[in-house]
Amino acid sequence: MQKMYSNQQLYDIAGENYRLLSGYCVALEEEGYFSKVEEILHLSMEEVLDLYVQSLMVQFLVFGKRLNEEEVLFAAGLTKQDMLGLKEAWNAGDLSGAVTRSAKFLEAPPILLQLLCLRDQEKHIGVTGLFFDSLLNVLICLSYLNQVRNASLSKFIGVYFDKVAVFLENRENDTRTVDGKYIFKKLCAGNLSEGCKLLKEAGDDFSVYKSKYFYYRQSMGTAVAAETVTERMQRQEENTGYLPEALADAATEAVETMKEKKAEEEIDRLTGELNKMIGLSEVKEEIRSLINLIKVKRLREKYKLPQMNMSYHMVFTGSPGTGKTTVARLVAQIYRELGILSKGTLTETDRSGLVAGYVGQTALKVKETVERALGGVLFIDEAYALAPENASNDFGAEAIDTLVKLMEDHRDDLVIIVAGYTAEMQRFLKANTGLYSRFNKFITFSDYTNEELLAILDSMATDTGFCLTDGARKKVEHMLAEMDDQARREFGNARGIRNLFERLVSNQANRIIAYNAQSIKDITVITEEDVTD
Repeated sequence: MQKMYSNQQLYDIAGENYRLLSGYCVALEEEGYFSKVEEILHLSMEEVLDLYVQSLMVQFLVFGKRLNEEEVLFAAGLTKQDMLGLKEAWNAGDLSGAVTRSAKFLEAPPILLQLLCLRDQEKHIGVTGLFFDSLLNVLICLSYLNQVRNASLSKFIGVYFDKVAVFLENRENDTRTVDGKYIFKKLCAGNLSEGCKLLKEAGDDFSVYKSKYFYYRQSMGTAVAAETVTERMQRQEENTGYLPEALADAATEAVETMKEKKAEEEIDRLTGELNKMIGLSEVKEEIRSLINLIKVKRLREKYKLPQMNMSYHMVFTGSPGTGKTTVARLVAQIYRELGILSKGTLTETDRSGLVAGYVGQTALKVKETVERALGGVLFIDEAYALAPENASNDFGAEAIDTLVKLMEDHRDDLVIIVAGYTAEMQRFLKANTGLYSRFNKFITFSDYTNEELLAILDSMATDTGFCLTDGARKKVEHMLAEMDDQARREFGNARGIRNLFERLVSNQANRIIAYNAQSIKDITVITEEDVTD
């Protein structure tokens, strides 16, 4: 046997063909052919392509009973995204999940081939054949890894070709006809692409390949569909645009596991951000419990068990500067991944954003704010200001009444979080009988301890390339310890620490410029001299 291409050359050839596949898909996306698919699957064109390519490679390896590290890493690294999680699965020693997901995806009608075929018919071109040719090249490269040709490749392609042949054969004006004769000549001769020829293991007698092709077809008990592509598409398509309803159902089921996996990964990332926040132990525990409760609710829905009504609106109580807005932003994104909200955005407002100065205008202002927040969380800071004491004619009451109604109208895609001091928020909730029934989740944000405030200061300094001397840190610690309750309330927890840090940096800049300091140490160290009241 002659020496074939090295693994690196095979990687390069496969990579070039993957780029060609991506280019063909870009045309589908730019010309609107993919829009309906994206609405149904909630996957980008790039994600669907990568899932398709990886699924084919995995099923080919399973078909040939070869799943060694070199081949798995080839399949994992060729695409832009490891949609099947192959690297992680290989490291964990369990590829069963990836194999199952790839098989489910390939059981569904070929989305990309259908769309390319439709585009070819409408534009009288032949890109589908070129697309399939690049898929063949990728599989041939995978077959030749480590100088060992996988003898199962021809049979695997024969089986798969039977499933998709209607989208590849007998098309007019095709620049590249893909049929059985072409495929088996290519596979047996080892032609990858123009200028890339691998080992030839047979002659050029087309009749040999044609007979091989029919042998494989007969062995699978199948035959090429007699109907044309146009007839097949018309038979499948009712009033569903580019994507037949049956395909939508099958494809949705095929990628559901991948969507859930991505959501879990994103929830883990977001909760990781929450856990990195200093202090807030009670808040973290409450959010963790809420996530678990929602997950169990979804499981009960899956098994069609009775459901208890659940409100996702929340009340954050505590002093300013304790992280309420930051946590609200994370909650919005977590709700999106859990399927509670469609966008997961955070819209911030307060009394001034909801209350107008004229009769009838407040309701319009509240409605505009709520509509802007749809799909995400509306965060109302200092919400108690909507219900001031001894103000019976205040327009805040109109804002609250309108808010209660809109919360009900948009309960499927809007979450409201109200925030403020504990005692004052109790007054707010009593201002309207409908508030207590809708806000039944209370999370208390305790004031930061002096140790936690110093840790926040250290974190801010580290993140911006500064450090405090022991003397500077002790001076700040002393300042915090000397504050009375009124001063601490005005200081504002982490907000006060942020303001203090900015003042320290400003003082340090004035000091080092005055002394004409230039070294890295001079411009990064905050000293006791920089700490002023």
